Amino acid sequence: MSMRKRMIGAGWIAVVLALSTGCTSGKNTDNGVEGTAQPEASPVTVTPQPAAAGTASASPAATAAMLPAGSVPLIPEVEEYSGSGREFEIAGTLVRAGFSADQELPLGLFLPETMIRFGQEGRTAWGTADKLNYITFVHVKGTEAEAAEPSFKPGTDQALLKYKEYLGTSSGPGHPVEAFRFIAMGEEYRAELTVTAAERAAILPVLVQMLSQVEHMEKRTPIVPGVFLQEPDVGEDPGNRQALQETMSCIEAWVAKDKDKFAATMHSLGINEALQFLLDGKNVYRINELTLLGIPIEGTKRAGFTVGYEQMTSEGYITKGTYEISLLRNKQGEWKIANID
Repeated sequence: MSMRKRMIGAGWIAVVLALSTGCTSGKNTDNGVEGTAQPEASPVTVTPQPAAAGTASASPAATAAMLPAGSVPLIPEVEEYSGSGREFEIAGTLVRAGFSADQELPLGLFLPETMIRFGQEGRTAWGTADKLNYITFVHVKGTEAEAAEPSFKPGTDQALLKYKEYLGTSSGPGHPVEAFRFIAMGEEYRAELTVTAAERAAILPVLVQMLSQVEHMEKRTPIVPGVFLQEPDVGEDPGNRQALQETMSCIEAWVAKDKDKFAATMHSLGINEALQFLLDGKNVYRINELTLLGIPIEGTKRAGFTVGYEQMTSEGYITKGTYEISLLRNKQGEWKIANID
């Protein structure tokens, strides 16, 4: 398993959108946008199957029209966010989408890098850069909230009517709003999709597909970044002490994102370049434990330590894990970092 995968979990998941018809055909085949985590890409593309020879195939719009209203679940289950990402195929182009958390609610969407997250009348919104087409969430809390809900009338868009979660449309002041209701971890929420008439055919399918993959992420107390560990006993041998000091300098530079100090601990320029992901500005670390494996590890020419850490992304996603830090002697006989895996 690679260093990056160990730290951030699952890779990217590709989702296909057909925009030419104005309806979605996305499938989950298993992440400058503000505040989106960026995991390693591992896309899988869904290829539509051709119709059998001699068989007339209905157009997507006709297929949607034949489906009974409310017969298709758009959001079968809201899953807990696991560190993965998405790639949306939009108009024939793969667009990366990192997880972007609601700033108040324990929900988040995979936001294409061509869109932005912004504030909209006290809510978190995800949408186009002009802020005219977007999604927002509302936590539905009992009868008082129900009474304050806007009035949604039955819609006429067959591509939306088929979904069980679809509430209807509102055409009050401003642009039309399409509403959906769903359950996440036992709590009820409403999604409101605001779209302009001019961009509805192109943008609405993208927003619907984003909504279909909403995920849950509980708000947690942010970690306090830094190095909080007890140095292991390596004895009095000067070489052992130097290996420990080099490891501590590397860890301190890693947490502080000090590129120069980090590079000074590396065995080679290539190793330094390969480990730059640890200095990603979107993640912070708390280092809690350092354990000696050996100087050198028995049967090898390498010294080694394991380091226990907590990582928090810019979206507030917290994970725990361990790395093994390996060192080799350079030409001057000094121990230098040869790998972190």
